[in-house]
Amino acid sequence: MTRLLIFPLFIVSLQACSCSEEPEPGSSDAASERPDVINPGPGEECRYALPVDLIWVIDNSHSMREEQVSLAANFPSLIDMLANPPDNDRDGMPDWPALTDLRVAVLSTDLGVGESDVVGCDASGDDGLFITASRSMEPPCAGFSLTDTPWLSFQVDDAAAFNQGFACLAQLGTTGCGLEQQLEASHRALTTHLAAGGPHEGFFRSNSVVSVIFVTDEDDCSATDTAFYDGSPSAVATLGRLSTRCSQHPDRLHALNRYIQTFRNLELDRRGDVMVSAITGVPHDLVRDPNDIDYGALLADERMQFRIDPDNEARLIPACEYGGVGSASPARRIVEVVRPFAEDDNGLVQSICQPDLRPAMEAIGRSIGGRLCPPPI
Repeated sequence: MTRLLIFPLFIVSLQACSCSEEPEPGSSDAASERPDVINPGPGEECRYALPVDLIWVIDNSHSMREEQVSLAANFPSLIDMLANPPDNDRDGMPDWPALTDLRVAVLSTDLGVGESDVVGCDASGDDGLFITASRSMEPPCAGFSLTDTPWLSFQVDDAAAFNQGFACLAQLGTTGCGLEQQLEASHRALTTHLAAGGPHEGFFRSNSVVSVIFVTDEDDCSATDTAFYDGSPSAVATLGRLSTRCSQHPDRLHALNRYIQTFRNLELDRRGDVMVSAITGVPHDLVRDPNDIDYGALLADERMQFRIDPDNEARLIPACEYGGVGSASPARRIVEVVRPFAEDDNGLVQSICQPDLRPAMEAIGRSIGGRLCPPPI
């Protein structure tokens, strides 16, 4: 598949949170005794330092080296903002309580192609499992692995080790299958593997804020039948080239409600919000302001339509390009899954055709910080 080299920009919407305090049974002033609560005065919002459970779904196909490097390099700015909140409104108080309880898991987009024979793709890929060991052979990541749990847990007194651990896991390499199944990988991680006795059991806390972020420069290709990935000459004659096939046969892919409902199910009996966001193939000018994205106009834009490049039938005309060195295909399926969450102020999409990640990491920090408060009762 024709792929690209670009840097992602992650920006997530900002949202304030206001609610009433909920004392523990038998106590009229339980909140004042808790170190993770900033007691509000009359008319002020309450701020509870809820746990955060964060999942990164990272494309590991052959164009993603620079995106992975950039993500790892800028991740510490997110953690620093959450652990050391700013005072942007200059009221003498931090904008949110310092986060002390954070879990991070990493998924790849590689689910393989079943029995089909596709170069670079094996049967099941990473199977939607959390990545637990570094794939780098270079120091300091060579030999790094998680031992107690298949996710990283933040330690306030050792943020550097946490950041380094994420960097080692997030740089997945670029040998993954080029038929990315971003949505199905997240579905499998949050259903089959999350069930009782499964490898992801215990990752989510019922009182946590959940944030799922897709990082990819291709649209989702989660087929209902892996025979769809058949690369034989007869299949190419019938279904078209593998590099553009997924965009031309939406009827052969899983319905998007399958994934929207997967994320909605996480909201059940949850105290914190569930956020779904993506940094992917969308025109930058249509998502420039993350707080004012018209998703209908975005999906209707000509650049977001699947169009075979007349100069290269093996690729789609990109939705965005950056600096003459990279481009990204229209990510229609991913945008359509994010859209209902974004329209509830619990997610957004941003263009992957961006050079700098630091502002995006800070925006993610602001969005998570604004949710460290339970919803109104």
